[in-house]
Amino acid sequence: MASRWDLGGLLRPVEDEYHQLWSLTHSIGAGGQGEVWLARGGRTAVKMITAPTQEAAEAVHARLRRIQRLPLAGVPLAGVLALLAPPKLGYVMELADEMVPLDTLCVPDEDDLAAWYLRTGGLERRLRLLARLADAVALLHARALVYQDLSPSNVLVSAAPEQHEIRLIDVDNLGLVSTVESAPVHTPGYGAPEIVSGRSGATTLADAHALGVLIFETLTASHPFRGDEVLDSDPAYQQEYADRFRLPWIDHPTEHTNECTSGITPRREVLSGQLWDLATRCFVDAVGDPLLRPPAARWAAALHSAAGQTVGCPACGWTYRAAALSCLACGRPRDRVWVLRHGLTGPVGIEPEAQSGRGDDVPGVDLTEVPLPDFTVLRSGAGTTLTARHTSPAPDRPDAVVAQVQFQGRDATVLNLSRDSLWLDHQDGRPWREIGQGSQATVPVDGRTWTLHFGKPGVIHRWVRLMALEASG
Repeated sequence: MASRWDLGGLLRPVEDEYHQLWSLTHSIGAGGQGEVWLARGGRTAVKMITAPTQEAAEAVHARLRRIQRLPLAGVPLAGVLALLAPPKLGYVMELADEMVPLDTLCVPDEDDLAAWYLRTGGLERRLRLLARLADAVALLHARALVYQDLSPSNVLVSAAPEQHEIRLIDVDNLGLVSTVESAPVHTPGYGAPEIVSGRSGATTLADAHALGVLIFETLTASHPFRGDEVLDSDPAYQQEYADRFRLPWIDHPTEHTNECTSGITPRREVLSGQLWDLATRCFVDAVGDPLLRPPAARWAAALHSAAGQTVGCPACGWTYRAAALSCLACGRPRDRVWVLRHGLTGPVGIEPEAQSGRGDDVPGVDLTEVPLPDFTVLRSGAGTTLTARHTSPAPDRPDAVVAQVQFQGRDATVLNLSRDSLWLDHQDGRPWREIGQGSQATVPVDGRTWTLHFGKPGVIHRWVRLMALEASG
């Protein structure tokens, strides 16, 4: 059926409030509130919004004006560049080059599931895209903003598998936490239990539920509440039982009535231990108590960590968790992998999380090394980047680059890209070697252990240590 914006197969240009005309090419998404069209050139889109009455249209127009004034700097949003000129209702938004909806990474478009998963970027790319998405949602929440309608069609990602850009679209639902309307917008299957039941308006906790569903679905190609029985039933059954949480999580630890055999299996092979724990909290514990739901920032930290723990299979190109003994796709045994194990030097008996607010020096308290449950794969060729999220418990700028480790042959070169000195301990009893700002040091990768410290001796700091994950068998 032809769109009402399409006359004789030719799309009419639309005019914005600044009298600029936008030529539209094709629709890239539609929902109950309107339709998003890509503008000619590919870096701009136009959302046409439908309103049932003139009063409703005026309310939408006023909301869009308010959204233009929200503190959105630094958030990867397709923000409101300009409103459309009356009588049209909608706005112009900016995109990155060549983007497609996230649902192209959630729903297979061919029978060969493994081939589709690999063609669309595999596990590592999905983790990195989702980490950026979780960062974006966490940034909105830190500014007391809610997105309201997080779903695969409202997230755009780079079309090229080697790129990791994301954009949130449909920003006309953005609002302040304290002023959201009592009837929040949500897409079926992504609404939180308290939203679906009508017990709550839009909140950051509701956003966090939708984010958790998106993460699980994108990594496993399975919706967390749509098991085999649901997928074989009609849409009315799905909406009444799965989308209203009358059925358990498909991987519920004790209730197995909603098991799912489709998608990427076993699902624990694509979800790290941290991600599995977060999914359990989100889809089991928080179904009855939203306060138990993991926040977006916690999802982001686990996703970034998991992305750094992947390896590529030289036989089939699949990416998989380095903790696994073989490739999930072809079964090839994993080779030995060099990793940087993360740790903390801190006071004895004090939890790592409790130390983030302390000063560097702790007079009269013995410091000890505490290994943390994270590691980063040391990659050859492209190098391994260590950021502030690796080197500080509570960084102001998590993505600030601290060091680059270039691994070639049997040596690694450590380049200090931070504003402070780094310290290298060869684990041989000699004093630590200082690596000044902009300086580098070469260290062996031949079985000898060394530790890179992000603080000088005698103060609380993070560190990474070279270790090997031996080959299977």
